[in-house]
Amino acid sequence: VPLLVVFSRALLGDSLFAYHIFPALAGSGTLVFICLIKKEFGGKTFAVALSALGFIIVPIWLVIDSIFCYDSIDQLVLAGFLYTLVRFLRTGNRKLWILLGAIAGIACLTKMTILFLGPGFLIALLVSKRRQDLLTPWPWLGAALCLVIVSPYLLWEFSNHWPTLEYWTNYDKLRMYPVALPQFITNLLVYMYVLLLPIWLVGLYRIFRSFDGVNYSFLGLMFVITLAMMFLLRAPARMLAELFMPLLAAGAVFVEELSSAVGLGKWIRVSIATYLPVVGVLSVLLTLPILPMERLQALANAIKPWSLPVKEFNGQPFTTPSPILGGEIGWNRFMQEVAGVYNELPPNDRAVAGIYTDWFWHAGAIDQLGPKYSLPHAVSGSLTYYLWGPGYSWEVMIVIAGRTNDMSVFFDECEQKKVVQNGFDQPLTSISVCRKPKVSPNAIWSSIKFYR
Repeated sequence: VPLLVVFSRALLGDSLFAYHIFPALAGSGTLVFICLIKKEFGGKTFAVALSALGFIIVPIWLVIDSIFCYDSIDQLVLAGFLYTLVRFLRTGNRKLWILLGAIAGIACLTKMTILFLGPGFLIALLVSKRRQDLLTPWPWLGAALCLVIVSPYLLWEFSNHWPTLEYWTNYDKLRMYPVALPQFITNLLVYMYVLLLPIWLVGLYRIFRSFDGVNYSFLGLMFVITLAMMFLLRAPARMLAELFMPLLAAGAVFVEELSSAVGLGKWIRVSIATYLPVVGVLSVLLTLPILPMERLQALANAIKPWSLPVKEFNGQPFTTPSPILGGEIGWNRFMQEVAGVYNELPPNDRAVAGIYTDWFWHAGAIDQLGPKYSLPHAVSGSLTYYLWGPGYSWEVMIVIAGRTNDMSVFFDECEQKKVVQNGFDQPLTSISVCRKPKVSPNAIWSSIKFYR
């Protein structure tokens, strides 16, 4: 994904509009794979249209395919993996194990989401007739190819003391809200759109039945096992999104079959074709930053009595229409506040001043938008930023943190300048100026690693 960012900048420039193009292309590719899965199930034109329309109104896919992030590319690669798996289940061509291994390796180089599918995949394989393939070299060759492809990443992890493993361990213990099963299902329905629940239910039912004599219960079993495992591991419900792709395709085929088998089939199709665009408009308006903020908030308040609450992270309940929408807005105003603090520094302080943030998205905003305001680059203890080091003398640091500045323990002087809230439904952020560090930059850095 970072390589794609470099390519996007070289090809399209460094504008906000340009950063939407590759995610949109990734989403388009994911949509194509879902429609191809539907064709493998034997669906025809109406099922294709239903699959496509259903995909483009699901909140989680609307969000990730509108921002340049790992998730949009991850979903594209996983859609390719699932399509190849469906082809394998239909044809029984054992050589497709090689392609499955290659795609799995590419998926690991994008984001490790595919590892969550592993237990469900393995159990579904062992209880299906495809377990006989384990007596042939093909699945082992696919696994070996996957390992070869992912080996540079594993070497990087080893050389950096396995930061991803530490991240996921902390993510579970320190960040995730301990949801009960009803709340986990609620979170899942918010991300996957509760108004599409009938499609998900009939899709899950249909996928356990044969399509043109081919049994795809492998996919249904993998879905159920993965859902149970992710709940037990307290993983975010949204990380189950890719396994809804076969359900969407199967649900579309079910509706097409039903409408062809009953006398009121025409009206069923008309009703579905009307229902999806109507609920789709609502999903788009509540998920993407299209409406002016005051109108979006008014719309959110109007439907609030019927809204489902999302509880995913500790101390961060979501009341906005989309849990991610609040993080997409308000950044220019935030940058103006930071620039105001920086420009108020005496010239001698500005010459040596750096910017520290305790969260990667603030650091990313500083690095992306900061040059417009003549700001220095950001350093942070959050995620990969930590691996890039302290970066400054730390004699004068602008510290961007939560409402409480925990970095003040490292300085003799810290003065809070502003408290801001970029966007809505976001926690308050303090902007402080700290001087006279008590210890060396390396000593500070060794204490602020934040992998969660």
